Amino acid sequence: MNVKNYLCCSLIPILLAGCTPSPKVLEDIQLVQTFGYDYVNGEEFEGTAGSSNIPPGEQSLPVNEVFSATGKTSKRIRQKIQAEAARPIVVGRVGLVIFNQELAEHGIENQIDSLQRNPSIGRKLLLVVSKEKAKDIIDANYSQSDSVSQYLIDVVEQNLEQTIPDVNLHRFLVHYYSKDADPFLPLIEKQGKHLKVSGLGIFKDDKLVDTISFGDAYIFKILYEKFRRGQFEVELSGGEDVSLENLSSKPKIQVDKRNGKYTAAFKVKVNGRAMEGVDLDLTDKKTIERIESAVEKEIIERAEKMVKRFQELNTDPLRIGEKARQRSDFNRKEWKEQYSQMEIKIEADVNAVQSGIIE
Repeated sequence: MNVKNYLCCSLIPILLAGCTPSPKVLEDIQLVQTFGYDYVNGEEFEGTAGSSNIPPGEQSLPVNEVFSATGKTSKRIRQKIQAEAARPIVVGRVGLVIFNQELAEHGIENQIDSLQRNPSIGRKLLLVVSKEKAKDIIDANYSQSDSVSQYLIDVVEQNLEQTIPDVNLHRFLVHYYSKDADPFLPLIEKQGKHLKVSGLGIFKDDKLVDTISFGDAYIFKILYEKFRRGQFEVELSGGEDVSLENLSSKPKIQVDKRNGKYTAAFKVKVNGRAMEGVDLDLTDKKTIERIESAVEKEIIERAEKMVKRFQELNTDPLRIGEKARQRSDFNRKEWKEQYSQMEIKIEADVNAVQSGIIE
């Protein structure tokens, strides 16, 4: 090995060591896991940081700690919170950010800008809107967990997998900065000693303009993304309740333009297993056909009503505009002018698999 190669080999480990972040001992830092924003007035907002620490000892349980401060910027609020904390505040492991509904209605541009500019925050960060104050959500006792922050994250995560559309900071930003779509976020609220996901918050740019129920959020998910492991309940014309389980959905959006006029159609294909049909013969072909027809009717009616509501508010969280943009003859000015009045059809094709009888 010549002298030049020897020097290169010697310097590489030294340079790499210089790029390695200094290790942090958990006991020496205040690790923030949840953060909330609440509206105060037109200039200031309140920030609340939730963290948990495990005291020394084998049988020790996590101790929840909450810090709050008011200011005009996230940086100023963090400085105030740091002044109260016994250890350095670290936000690199934040898993959930909560925007109070009142703040979201006034706009969350400043908070979103702060989050996306922070290099220590990952793009998989979960964002939600809360009906109550975010501070009241974070600074509360729940019956099912020792760590409040982890409990809040778990509730939102499991609903994103099965009942509401999947969204995180990265996906929110994609819609937020799109010229042809609008963002949405899960809606949460406290119910006694529990937290529940109660629907979706619909945005126009950075402002919350509408909320939809938990049931309609599921219809939204069917129209929005391909998924598995869902469940859908419906009442048949005879008053019998039945559910489709292990449900999977595969949606498609088609946008046409004829004589300068745009039209759109959602085509969703839903598969599921018919279960829990009290007093129903779920092995009978005619019964299965009744179930398929009832589910198709339910999906179409609720989806049409929801989409019409979005058109009235001139918001496009189902990203129909992004599909239209793929056309070679797309004209954004024409699209914006026509969106609120254009024809949008919903077509559903439900295939229910027969299952055993439950008495």
